[in-house]
Amino acid sequence: LDPEVAHDLTLTQLQRAYALGLARFMCKSVPALPVTVMGLEFPNPVGLAAGMDKNGDHIDALGTFGFGFIEAGTVTPRPQPGNPKPRIFRLIPAQGVINRMGFNNDGVDKFVENVQRQTSFRRRGGVIGLNIGKNADTPIEKAASLSSRQSKPPFTLRAFSK
Repeated sequence: LDPEVAHDLTLTQLQRAYALGLARFMCKSVPALPVTVMGLEFPNPVGLAAGMDKNGDHIDALGTFGFGFIEAGTVTPRPQPGNPKPRIFRLIPAQGVINRMGFNNDGVDKFVENVQRQTSFRRRGGVIGLNIGKNADTPIEKAASLSSRQSKPPFTLRAFSK
């Protein structure tokens, strides 16, 4: 199975299991090991790095695995397709992958909608990190702007707290 197809299929099936209330049976309960870093309290020190959930669609479903934090993204101001396929390569002897996806995502506006809809992970105390990058066609000197249609960020940190 192509690695990118496997990635997408995994997220689709996890979301389906979560929607049916079955995802919680896939994992053992994770003990509370609270950690405070830079004023943020995490329920435990284990998290998921950016790249798994590029559009913030699956935060609640992924949260059933017991993560203390989930970093969603990377998202760009405008939607973009990413690099041409194939762009994920398996390294079987090393049990790893090479990811050359290139920030394929639906853009920051859709991303914010998706993240705001994900509430159960935050209610359980999970921390969401938002990984934001620039579009491939954006010059580096203009990379600080979050959205081409808005003069200010489309959200505040408060929007994603408990």
